[in-house]
Amino acid sequence: MKIYNPQVILFVADVARAARFYAALGFNEEFRATGAGTAPVKIEMALEGFELGLALPGPAAEAHGLTPVTAGHRACLTLWTDDAAAAYTAALEGGAKPLQGPHPFLDGKLRVAFVEDFDGHPIQFVERKTTSARSEAEAGTRGSCTRTGS
Repeated sequence: MKIYNPQVILFVADVARAARFYAALGFNEEFRATGAGTAPVKIEMALEGFELGLALPGPAAEAHGLTPVTAGHRACLTLWTDDAAAAYTAALEGGAKPLQGPHPFLDGKLRVAFVEDFDGHPIQFVERKTTSARSEAEAGTRGSCTRTGS
């Protein structure tokens, strides 16, 4: 057995709007599915090998018997960047809600910022501030997607 192409699916209220937001952050559309009309019910996007699905909760519930959770911080997307402040600003300009502005983390080794997308999913932007050649494993934990203490 081989498992491949992992993808996280975020349940959203408006698939096209969510896709425009994530496209502005650098994601590229890979696949689109429409329901009875022409509006998309799912769009799959990719960025640097990471795949993100944006889907309406109703069709997932009907077709697969799922019970999508559509409120609260039910998933967090961490995006590594070379400039957390610029990514934070770009997300706000794209319509994101501010959660926590850029700030140092892990004794200044990282700079992180948090926003919420249109559907309440937190997005964490993480910038590595160290110039050390250490590997990510040696540099400590990666982003935690929790605002308290992160």
